[in-house]
Amino acid sequence: MFRHIRTKFVIILLITGLLPLLIGTVIYLTTSKRERIEEREHALIQELSHVTFAIETIFLKARTNLLLAAENPAFFRYPTEPKRRDEWGDEQIKTLRQLQLLFPEAISVTAFTDVAGKEITKVVVKQIVKKEQLSSIMEKPFYVPGLSQPPNGVYQGEPYLNPETRHWVIPFIAPVFDRGNIMGLLYFDLNLEYFSQKLKGDLSPDNYAFLLERSGKILAQTIISIGESEGLPNVADLDQSLFFHEILKDVLEGNTGVKMFTTSMGRRYIVTFQSLPSSLWSVMVLTPFAERFKDLIPIDQFFLIFMVTFILIIIFTFIIGKRFSDPVRNVVTGTQIIASGDFTYRIKIILNDELGELARSFNKMAEYLQKTYQDIKSTNAQLTQSAKLAAVGELAAGVAHELNQPLMVIRGHAQELLDGNSIPEAVRKDIKLIEKQTGRMMRIIDHLRAFARQSSGTFEQVNLNSVLNDSFTLVTQQLKNHNIEIVKEFDETIPKIWGDHNRLEQVFLNLITNARDAMEEKGEGILTVQTRSVFNSKEEGKEALSGIRVILSDTGTGIEDNIMDKIFDPFFTTKEVGKGTGLGLSIGYSIIKEHGGTINVESRVGTGTRFTLEFPAERRKIPREKNKRSEKTLSREGE
Repeated sequence: MFRHIRTKFVIILLITGLLPLLIGTVIYLTTSKRERIEEREHALIQELSHVTFAIETIFLKARTNLLLAAENPAFFRYPTEPKRRDEWGDEQIKTLRQLQLLFPEAISVTAFTDVAGKEITKVVVKQIVKKEQLSSIMEKPFYVPGLSQPPNGVYQGEPYLNPETRHWVIPFIAPVFDRGNIMGLLYFDLNLEYFSQKLKGDLSPDNYAFLLERSGKILAQTIISIGESEGLPNVADLDQSLFFHEILKDVLEGNTGVKMFTTSMGRRYIVTFQSLPSSLWSVMVLTPFAERFKDLIPIDQFFLIFMVTFILIIIFTFIIGKRFSDPVRNVVTGTQIIASGDFTYRIKIILNDELGELARSFNKMAEYLQKTYQDIKSTNAQLTQSAKLAAVGELAAGVAHELNQPLMVIRGHAQELLDGNSIPEAVRKDIKLIEKQTGRMMRIIDHLRAFARQSSGTFEQVNLNSVLNDSFTLVTQQLKNHNIEIVKEFDETIPKIWGDHNRLEQVFLNLITNARDAMEEKGEGILTVQTRSVFNSKEEGKEALSGIRVILSDTGTGIEDNIMDKIFDPFFTTKEVGKGTGLGLSIGYSIIKEHGGTINVESRVGTGTRFTLEFPAERRKIPREKNKRSEKTLSREGE
């Protein structure tokens, strides 16, 4: 409707009278109050989130450090090593004091008990309790639940009044295990008054906060101190209005929300509440309504709004022409900017007529050009990196040839010295070591030169065990340097296959280096390589050889499920810039396909990855012809 510019121009001139003033006034009256209330509610919800986060941080810090302390040998070896109990006792006191330093103003009691609940070591307010003053915690309510915790479990007990410090506290208990057997309990008390201080630190001055149990007991608050009373106050005692009790019901059920209520004394409040995920507690924050939301719509503002709107009506007609000419000018400007090479420019769409449609078409064109340009840049960068790696490979082959000559000289002189009889035995051992290591270096250099030599493409009979051993020649020391254990499980009876030794070595070397990079992040790992024959069952019960299977499995970080289908795509890589080109698996896929083989991938994140390669046992002296993409034999398995 009204898609033509001329029609719109006439209609806009007709509605530039009093209608905007009337509409603006109505909208202001009906929405301004609610908007300001919503702004305050949003701010109060954010404040509640900050308070909740602060409490959750305390719980996480307490549990984490208690579990770390429970792993100290001073606790789980104390019962089994009587001769070192004095030494372990000193270490226990040191650890208990370190726990108190986590919350110096909150933790007053830390202790270690045996399985029967008898206290072995105890620190109260940084003071070591004498042995004759130690007691038993068997009668305390947290003793039995603490014993029932599994390894790495922490029990958070119910609040109680500590008779030693006369403060309301929350006990945190962790069992101490040794080889699956529980050896004792490690616990400390966290003062509830500390939570009140944390609530105040993350709260606005005029707001009030409460930390509640699901039973309604107030654990901490910012109004009054909990003190040393025999019982905790209940939130139900705060107000007796019916609507407040409806809100309280949601709070104690662990719900989350924001509501407004009026107390029995006529005071209005906004209350937000949220449960703590790590415990059966809730946080409630209240703010006075009258102090923050009175006079939401001052009358003296209406006159100012009226005058501003009236002036806008006068000048509105003069800007209409400019408004409808700007889109055309924006298209021209955008075309010039795109032509200069900046594909990020977009036109702001403000109309739904022909000019708006033109702007949308321009933006679509710019997005397509930008995407195409980025793809070209990315592909060019990857091709450049591949060219650099190829140049480095050629240079490495040349350097290997140059290094081989001086090594031969060194080895020759070492052998001449060994042939003589005038060399002391101690020196002879060193010369033998020089002769042995130079020989090893020459073999590595010869293999590097052979690997770098361009393949002829002609298939010959190759033994996959030999290919795998040659693949490890260049990377064995690297794997050892990264604490990676190599496990070879080769079937020496497997037959030879027809293939290109050099290109197959390229496939295996790429899979080995990928496994190394995956296990490098863990700092250690196991690389297992297996070869075996594959047989097909026949009707008469006989088995016929169908192929050779090679399995390479690692204990690395694994492959994410969402990228499993992309790992064989050209230029796809998850490695950082300069460390990978994204061509290794893609090229390996093509080489395996030319050999008539298949490759399967199984991976689990955090556990490792396994590649299974199968090659046909049939004899073929020339590479297979490349089939169409839809006919490829390569299979990919995500899990």
